[in-house]
Amino acid sequence: MAEYPWFRIVVGNALHQGDIFENCPVFLPPAELDPESQEADFVWEKRDLIVISQSCDLVLDQEKVSEVLFCSVWNRADLPPNSHLASAKGLEDARRGNLPGFHLIANCVQPDFIRDVRIVDFRRCYSLPIAFVRRQADVASPRLALLPPYREHLSQAYARYFMRVGLPVDIPPFR
Repeated sequence: MAEYPWFRIVVGNALHQGDIFENCPVFLPPAELDPESQEADFVWEKRDLIVISQSCDLVLDQEKVSEVLFCSVWNRADLPPNSHLASAKGLEDARRGNLPGFHLIANCVQPDFIRDVRIVDFRRCYSLPIAFVRRQADVASPRLALLPPYREHLSQAYARYFMRVGLPVDIPPFR
């Protein structure tokens, strides 16, 4: 099988779809948030994230968005051992696109960036202010980023997940 690079190493605060931010802070509003109040205490956690926003919307000094859209990235080792996704069959289902809420990205063998196969979770999305993300990009440099066509494959999988349409009555199965 031919080798084709999945990743590149990036530095600096330029942002592109497919950039991976490891241990990036995300903010979680409290369940009891009072919509009438202007004050609240937010909890934050560090998560591995991948940029889903389009690269053309993130061009420095030409931004078309004020916030960057991310999805969670899970390490294979972090999956609950009894979950379908942790099994070889579950990973194969995700690889084939049969689990629309998930997308696999390959292992990385770049020196200093050895990573196992990881799972992008389209069900967990976050948005962060672009200025905050640019500061995080400087702090997180160097970092991994998906290369084409894998970046576009991720984008297409994300689009398929969000464009699903549930029909009120489906065609019955053929037997």
